[in-house]
Amino acid sequence: MLMTLLVVPLVLFILVIFLWPVARFLALSVDNSDISSNLPQTFAAIGDWQPSQGPPPEAVLAALVGDLANARHAGSDGVLAQLINQRLVGTRFLVIKTARDAAEGRLDERPVKDALLAAHPGWAEPALWTEIIRARGPLTDYYLLGSLDLQRSPAGGVEAVPADRALFLNALGRTVWISFIVTVLCAVLSLPLAQAIVSAPPRWSRVMFAMVLFPLWTSLLVRTVIWIIVLQKNGPVNAALVATGLLGEPLTLIYTRFSLYVAMVQVLLPLMVLSLVSVMRRVPTNYMKAALSLGAPWLTAWRRVQLPLIMPGILAGSAIVFVFALGYYITPMLVGGPTDQMISSYIAFYTNTTLNWGLAAALSVQLLLILMVSALLFWTARAFMRSPAEATQ
Repeated sequence: MLMTLLVVPLVLFILVIFLWPVARFLALSVDNSDISSNLPQTFAAIGDWQPSQGPPPEAVLAALVGDLANARHAGSDGVLAQLINQRLVGTRFLVIKTARDAAEGRLDERPVKDALLAAHPGWAEPALWTEIIRARGPLTDYYLLGSLDLQRSPAGGVEAVPADRALFLNALGRTVWISFIVTVLCAVLSLPLAQAIVSAPPRWSRVMFAMVLFPLWTSLLVRTVIWIIVLQKNGPVNAALVATGLLGEPLTLIYTRFSLYVAMVQVLLPLMVLSLVSVMRRVPTNYMKAALSLGAPWLTAWRRVQLPLIMPGILAGSAIVFVFALGYYITPMLVGGPTDQMISSYIAFYTNTTLNWGLAAALSVQLLLILMVSALLFWTARAFMRSPAEATQ
């Protein structure tokens, strides 16, 4: 009972501080309440009417004027205009001006249809009413489809967006690819470094371990900005290459995929080293000595004996590095080029700049699904690549 009481605060902390805000944000990817709650009379009056049948009837337009007037009085006409404009670009001012005229009584003449279409003829557009009808109800698939470069066709089916608007699938693929390459590079570079730390005398091992930890005590922003200074055309790297005669003129090293890999590997490498060192220190050194004494070449002994024993550390470190790399934002923004931006950059853009939280949440859902698939692959690999030491327990 006492242990249960001690665990309750931790569970509540995770639920309130982490799970609930994340779940609430992700729910915005299917949330359509801001439209449905501001146009209740319009949706009720639409009934079975379809834009293909001709202009909206009087009852629909009268209900629309009433809803827009109420939205103007409630101060929600701006939000409604933004949401409709997301679905059909160029309609924001139409909604705002109509809401203002409706609230000031300029559209009270009967029939409302003549007054409204005379002042704002844009409400006769079938495409606009098609989008409004699709927005009926509290839930929508608009943002999730958009995050996959898909959209609803005029007939109601699902189709790919035009090529000039297809952004997100490429960004998702680029994010996974960059994270994978960074993870592989960190694993390859960490193996000899971790082995040197473990094999060194205790005094030097502590010194090298402290040098690995030191970058973690430095701000991520500072470590990223330093690479801008180091890799720029008049920076020390280019200056050294030109001074030694290896290059005739400076290379473009910054704002490229190369600079992005270098910066991300430098930032994430300590996490991989820590995972490997923790596992390597538990591996008895006499295993390798026994394999070498039996005549096995060093590389064969390492591959057949040492590598299976440290594989749990490689998998754990790779999982940590890959997860961190998936959500990187500052480093790609500062040192990457225009074609190197990862999906987190788009999430930040739609959250902070355009305030399109629905699309930002939908992109976050895609990122979460990638994370879940990666976790499944990790646990699958962990189950099939258990170390001999674990298998005998």
